[in-house]
Amino acid sequence: MKQLHQAQVDWWPPEDPASCVTNAFYAYENAVVAAAEAVGERWQKNHVEKAKLASKLAADGTVRTDVGDTLDLLNRLRKDVSYGDPGPDLAGLDLEDTVSDLEQFADEVDKLITDLEQRHGT
Repeated sequence: MKQLHQAQVDWWPPEDPASCVTNAFYAYENAVVAAAEAVGERWQKNHVEKAKLASKLAADGTVRTDVGDTLDLLNRLRKDVSYGDPGPDLAGLDLEDTVSDLEQFADEVDKLITDLEQRHGT
């Protein structure tokens, strides 16, 4: 996942919080879409709807981790950055924790897909 790799690079000194948040956001979204597609769940090309879908996938047990609130936060921070007003929320965000959580979620989705492929013999 290109965005995951870039987020991993961006949290290391010298940090690039704006790029890290943006790439982490898109990596999370891509992972949510991959999980949805793996189980045949429909999704929409809308950031708000993808956050809702993330929570639904956790509620129905498709994934263990509900990243809906994380997607909402990162989307807000991403928009702040793109409008030139990163604000105190970005400064207070622990980039290492954000990327670590993203890595764990990406691993969770990878395992879901691998398990489904093995179950279905593909």
